[in-house]
Amino acid sequence: MAVAVLFVYLVIVAFCLVSLARSVKMVPQGFGGVITRFGRYEREVGPGICLIWPFFDRLFKVDLRETVRTGGQQPMVTRDGAAVAVTATIRSQVVDPRAALFNVADHPAAVDQQARIALRSAFGTASLGEAFAQGAQIGAAVQQQMQQVTDRWGIRINGVDIVDVSPTRG
Repeated sequence: MAVAVLFVYLVIVAFCLVSLARSVKMVPQGFGGVITRFGRYEREVGPGICLIWPFFDRLFKVDLRETVRTGGQQPMVTRDGAAVAVTATIRSQVVDPRAALFNVADHPAAVDQQARIALRSAFGTASLGEAFAQGAQIGAAVQQQMQQVTDRWGIRINGVDIVDVSPTRG
């Protein structure tokens, strides 16, 4: 009988220790945390230690630092029908962790896709001469076009730099 009671106490203590370990979470500097309870948004937390209800809550960590994406050469066609290969660098940053988690399925891939669409649109309205001469203006136009879409995702586009524009045979 005493062994059975001791076993029950050990199980209770083990359960309490596991619950305590699962309730204390750490959000690193440069990240934001979004807590969901049973899959629904509960609250946001900043960097540091946070407490959650074990077995009910889940913590998602979202990187809030600026991300730089350099895509490979993208084939484009200018307004006058010339084929060019464009390399651009996109600098983006999550500013709303909740929107980045719940308003778009995969925000890094979505930003890359939006960049391709915006680049094609911008280079499609520029002539070959403008594509070579006005890289900064085209980058600003791409940034503005992307920002209109990514605002809903909680992502800010900090800059779009046209790194290289080279003619291709086509």
